[in-house]
Amino acid sequence: MRWVPAAIVVAAAACGGPEIPQHNGYRSAHATPWKKAKVLKFDDKGEAKVDGELSYADYRRAAWYELDLTQPGDVIVKADINPPGDGVDDNFDLGIEALDPGNRMIKRLDQNEGDQQGENQKTMNLDRLVPGKYLIHLYLQDRRDTADFILHVVFKSGKAPDAQSDFPAQVAYLPPLPLVPIDDDTPKSYRPPQPTVVVTHTPHHGGHAPPPPKPDKPAAVKLTTRIIGISAVEGGTQITLAKGTSNGAAAGMAGSINGIAGGSFTLAACNEHTCTAVVKVSPDALKSGPDVTIGQ
Repeated sequence: MRWVPAAIVVAAAACGGPEIPQHNGYRSAHATPWKKAKVLKFDDKGEAKVDGELSYADYRRAAWYELDLTQPGDVIVKADINPPGDGVDDNFDLGIEALDPGNRMIKRLDQNEGDQQGENQKTMNLDRLVPGKYLIHLYLQDRRDTADFILHVVFKSGKAPDAQSDFPAQVAYLPPLPLVPIDDDTPKSYRPPQPTVVVTHTPHHGGHAPPPPKPDKPAAVKLTTRIIGISAVEGGTQITLAKGTSNGAAAGMAGSINGIAGGSFTLAACNEHTCTAVVKVSPDALKSGPDVTIGQ
């Protein structure tokens, strides 16, 4: 560590140098601004636009925006950035990151990750997103920074990502097995113990044996959900349902669209949050948003 004489620090302050904030850029050390993210509204063209101002010293270090996707597709995020004036910070860079519905980072563009460092226009492509709530995070990286920005977001509906298996990552390794000799080393005098047979006498009344107990019926699985995605495919309409394996749904389960004739289906593929199926119903018949029942 290099020590700076106190006289130099006092002299720098006397010269009117910029004061560096000593806080974390938020009103509170326990602030959770992502829980109050501003929801972006898409227009008929699937576009949204918002502007804002950031200032680390004024406790406005970051801006959070929420994207609520009701169907799978691609998202393009573009930011037009107006950095602070000349001489404030030659290495200014406004960080941008996107988080999935589980608050896991999808992509990040800042001084330490990704590309486009220091650029006043940044573009982030988020491809084949599943339905859910996503977060866009813009943040200052230097305590002296301020910035104005205009954020453009474009959504284009498309295909959901193919279901991926994590096999064999979830298969446990076998423990060390004992060594078994090639030749049988059992002593010739060894005799295995004879099993003890327990005989139970059941009294019979009237010469008839009582009927065996009936096996318990398996518990019925019944889920109610809604349609969050519609697309025309060969042979009918593909629907995306807001139930996945985390809710008890699974590929192969039968279901039906309530109140619509011919709305029976079998789940084709499921991930943690959604399932898809094909029904022999036109897309127009599903625009009313009918409820869906899955299971028995």
